[in-house]
Formats: sequence, C-alpha cells, structure tokens
Amino acid sequence: MIDDKLAKDLDELAVGCRVLQAHGHGDKTVGHLSLRDPHARGFWLKRAQAGLDEIMSPADFVLLDFNGNRLHGKGGIHFEWPIHSEIYNSRPEINSVGHTHPFYASLFAALDVPLKAIAHEACYFESDVPLYRGTTKILDSPQLGRDLAAVLGRHHAVFMQNHGITFCGASTAAAVMFGIILEKACKQQITLASYGAPMVETPREEVVDKARSLTRPALLKDFFDYYCRQLATIEKLGFPAWFGGELPG
Repeated sequence: MIDDKLAKDLDELAVGCRVLQAHGHGDKTVGHLSLRDPHARGFWLKRAQAGLDEIMSPADFVLLDFNGNRLHGKGGIHFEWPIHSEIYNSRPEINSVGHTHPFYASLFAALDVPLKAIAHEACYFESDVPLYRGTTKILDSPQLGRDLAAVLGRHHAVFMQNHGITFCGASTAAAVMFGIILEKACKQQITLASYGAPMVETPREEVVDKARSLTRPALLKDFFDYYCRQLATIEKLGFPAWFGGELPG
C-alpha cells in the first residue's frame, strides 16, 4: 500500500504540516494538508484529532478515494475532506492541497478588499486571490467542495469568508510555501493599513514579472527546504514546531 517512494513523500508531507504550524497556521486540531496519491487511488489526508505539529510520519495520514471512503490508515477523517477531493478533481496539475486558519489571512478573509502588492509576497499571487463567499460554515459536502474549487479557479489560493484559506500547488513544497507566503502578505497589508497612510503598490507590470520568477518550482522547493532545515534544528534542540520558527539568541 505504501512503497518506499510514497513513504518518503508522506514523510515530507508530515514535515510540511509542522512547517505550517511553525509559521502561524496552527489552530488546535483543525487545519489539514494532503497529497494526491501517485497511484491514482485518491489522496492522503492528515488525520483528524491531531494538530499540525503532531503529524510525524506516514502513519498520521489516511488514504481516501475521491468519494471520501477510507482505503488505508487509521485515525479520524476531517469533515472538510471535500475541499481536497474537489480541487484534485478540477485541477489535474495540483498534487498538494492545504486548508488552515492562520491569524492574519483569516482576518483578511473578512475584509472583502483586494490583496495589494506591497512587498514581494503578494506578487506570488499576482495580487489576485479570490474570495469564496458561499458559506462561512465547514465545507463538508462534495457540492461545497466544488463551489470552492470553482472560485479558486486557476489560482494558488482562495480566501474563505469569515473562515480561513485554502492553498494548493504542484508539490508539497509549493503548497506549503503558498500558504506561508499568503499569511505574510496579509500581515503586511493589515499592519500597513493600521498606519492610515496611503499605500504605494508595486507597478502591475513588475507584479507579473515577479510572479513568474518567484513561483518557479525550483525556488519554491529551495525555500521549503530551508524551512525544513530550520524546523529540524528547532526540534533537535527540543523545541516543538509551534515554537514559531525562530531560534533563541
């Protein structure tokens, strides 16, 4: 059921969960990250009743088919599994999906204002992250998952009004990076807006140029690998993932 290559991919997915936790995406035991099964059986989803920081190995994931049926693994199944299944169904190039409730991005999802290219971070998304307004409740049915996937369209992420965010990528590294970068972009804009002064945005043509450069798969993997090394150092010192990604001086 789990060959050596898949075990390695799920180990990376587990690290991705803990990296997300270290960068503001933890919210008790909610929030989840998944990987499309390379053998076309469905997708591997973080088990429920565990925090992102508690995901340590392939044993912490369950294999679901696209109808939400368990094929392998133990542990609870998140009610919002349709978020993952319907994005995979609509986006064949996507291999990893995350849904979390980070502090700043969740606040931003309640503002109904566009994301602005203040620094590099919003440029990863070409300052264009759509807002899903269908419901503020959990997306626990295939139809709600399809509705979210339709609003996501071809984007890397989508705001969920009064709820949180969903993000995705061609790899675990890409998905995790888009989640972390979106939270930082939202923090930048909310912080700057609190000053009440006019914002100077990056020119549109530069936003498009930056997006092409910043979203290169090799660069996203390079950044992800850095966060993995940082996390490994933190954990080696005995600090948990929720320590926050900053080492003591």
